Amino acid sequence: MALYRAFLRLKAKAMVEYRGAFFLGGISQASAYIAEFVVLWVMITRFQSINGWAAQEVMVLYALNLISYAIAGSFLYSVCTGLASMVQSGSFDEVLTKPMNPLVYLICHKFVYQYASHILVASGILTLCFIQLRLTVTVGSFVFLLLVILGAAMIQASAFLFTSVPVFWLVQNQAISGFAGDLRGFIRYPISIYKPGVQIVLTLLIPYAFINFYPAQYFLGKSDFLMFHPLFQYVTPLVGIVLLVGAYQFWKLGLRHYKSTGS
Repeated sequence: MALYRAFLRLKAKAMVEYRGAFFLGGISQASAYIAEFVVLWVMITRFQSINGWAAQEVMVLYALNLISYAIAGSFLYSVCTGLASMVQSGSFDEVLTKPMNPLVYLICHKFVYQYASHILVASGILTLCFIQLRLTVTVGSFVFLLLVILGAAMIQASAFLFTSVPVFWLVQNQAISGFAGDLRGFIRYPISIYKPGVQIVLTLLIPYAFINFYPAQYFLGKSDFLMFHPLFQYVTPLVGIVLLVGAYQFWKLGLRHYKSTGS
């Protein structure tokens, strides 16, 4: 942890050397997500509801998706998107010479501060929706909300890892990561609007629905569980742990099969 804090300080010092660019970058990213939020809000209010979900309720889905993605992206986005070029150029060999776990080293070295703007936007949207829906937040529900966000962030982190590790065999992984990103777009809306096949994929095969759809129903008092059990609203933290452990084992498998390019 001491080494991790040292890495973060060095990263922060390097970034604030150009404060204007740093803050403008954060503002531009936050503005993009605010604009996306406004477009989504206008579309939903135009149709009044989506399969029984009011605009504020859909925005809760949006906020949970965004905040968990931002937390996971802070640690893994730069690592996973840059892994292919590191493997291709042979610079990943240098990481393996470090006297620490390669994944931990990369997470420390490539932390992305800009995702703080995403977290602020998502937190503001979530708070606004809770106020407008007049939801009562108790100590227990607040603690569960934090656990849900943590579990959802682990699901997002596992997606980063699962889609990046194939570069150890394929060198390039744009198609895989692009597919995962496109699939994540499905959970901007209640998955109950999709056909049963899509619902099964998003619940059992690629369980993105546990990021927001199922846990949101606990806070919103809904019972839109489709063909699945109501207990699904409680298991996001468990799903996150299982997927992240599995993703890390997949990372170690890929690492064992890594062969240097020799460049």
